[in-house]
Amino acid sequence: MDNVKQQILDILVTVKREGIQELIKYLDTKTDYFTAPASANYHSNFETGLSIHSLFTRDLFKLKNEQFHLGLSEDTINICGLGHDICKCNFYKKGFKNVKKGTKPNGYANWVEKEVWEIDDMLPLSHGHKSVILLQRFISLSEFEVLAIAWHMGLPEDYESKQSYNKAVLKYPAIIALHIADIESSHLMEEVIKE
Repeated sequence: MDNVKQQILDILVTVKREGIQELIKYLDTKTDYFTAPASANYHSNFETGLSIHSLFTRDLFKLKNEQFHLGLSEDTINICGLGHDICKCNFYKKGFKNVKKGTKPNGYANWVEKEVWEIDDMLPLSHGHKSVILLQRFISLSEFEVLAIAWHMGLPEDYESKQSYNKAVLKYPAIIALHIADIESSHLMEEVIKE
């Protein structure tokens, strides 16, 4: 974990944006960015999962930039890759729930208490848009960065959002690269802790 944290910090200090030091301090001292899970039940659903997922996504996004000659700057790759899920900071908390684990000798279910991740959403906004808002409290984002982070989850379900998403992707096809990097990291590279 310390290695992942150090890698991320080493990358972030190279970003040439006013306010980057304040963002780094915020992530390190005011959030659980380096200790939070990336999800409650799916990819990297364990302590430090968010930082691992963010680093993997950033690395894959960087590869796609090179592979497809997207022309994105190193700062853009680092901000989008490491910041796309900042909305998950201070979002999960540990809780407990009762789960069935086998049966007792009398035939009744054996219930045990299990530690789980629960969602505690203190800023209830849509996923990608929340990340944009949180990042812009510290650093300015380009139009591409705003749209890529806002739409990194891919095609939304409701009609109005689909229209906005499609316009964003037509304007900046490289948005797809961040989405695919996020999906590849989540589904091909990361662990899921099962009961």
